[in-house]
Amino acid sequence: MRVLVTGAEGFVGRHLVGHLARGGHAVTAMDVAPPRERVPQVTYVTADIREPAAWLGSLPGLGTLIHLASAHLQVGQPEAFYWSVNVESLGPLLAAARDAGVKHFVHTSSVGVHGSLERVPGDEDAPIRPENLYERTKAAGEDRVRAFIAEGGPMGVTIVRPAWIYGPGDARTEKILRAVARGRFIMFGRGDNYRHPIFIEDYLAAMDRLLLDPRTFGRTYILAGPSYLTARHLVATAERATGGRARLRVPLAVGYAAGAAAELAGKGLGISPPISRRTLAFFVNQNGFDTRRAREDFGFAPAVTLDDGLRRTWAAMRERG
Repeated sequence: MRVLVTGAEGFVGRHLVGHLARGGHAVTAMDVAPPRERVPQVTYVTADIREPAAWLGSLPGLGTLIHLASAHLQVGQPEAFYWSVNVESLGPLLAAARDAGVKHFVHTSSVGVHGSLERVPGDEDAPIRPENLYERTKAAGEDRVRAFIAEGGPMGVTIVRPAWIYGPGDARTEKILRAVARGRFIMFGRGDNYRHPIFIEDYLAAMDRLLLDPRTFGRTYILAGPSYLTARHLVATAERATGGRARLRVPLAVGYAAGAAAELAGKGLGISPPISRRTLAFFVNQNGFDTRRAREDFGFAPAVTLDDGLRRTWAAMRERG
């Protein structure tokens, strides 16, 4: 099958492109950034998702389009940038895919649209309560996609909301492991909120199962790991994986004050601050999910425990040196 992946240079995109190519699919990898490494037999397209003329020629003959591209952690970009990438680009992309005869469009959203859950575990019907610009634009993007689905048409459309996808090459996870290994990780507050990561291999297995499955057309799915756990236990798992210790404990109030100051400084310098009020959501937000819908509809079966996933990520980091 011919598959196009947008956002192909991100952590998830790189893994997905390689996985699909190894599975025998004819893959086109598209990103606004040129490829850092090339997978044999993959076609690479450097294009901005907001400029249809740059990518229209890649759509004819596709079986599936997996849309990963989004504005997420870009520093120094105005609010309008997030809206243009995460929301306004969707209408032209969906219409062009339909008109080109694409059979299945998989739109990647985020569990972030739920904000911090009122009750754990939450599912796809939990209230939509985005808390920051990224989450608000992802929620608005979902609305655009659902409006397109309501129009009807020959193209199947599926919305997936992944939880925190981690594994070798994920900068966020590797930053945590590195800090824990060096004894520099700071635990803000008690860490009794829930987190629900999913290892990259479990995400890839889910994509294998849902592609071109008509049972997933018009549906929304949360993809998360085999179990959720508190932030405190997650850090303890990182300690076991690395042999390090997270000794530093700081009250949340101090963290918020430091985050606000760092954000102001980072904005003035045009750099990403080392701490922000958004990053402190790791120690506050409730993110534990029920993935029953995906299990029942297409056999989603995440199997990699956090212990195993973090050990494998740490081993890959050490191998890279």
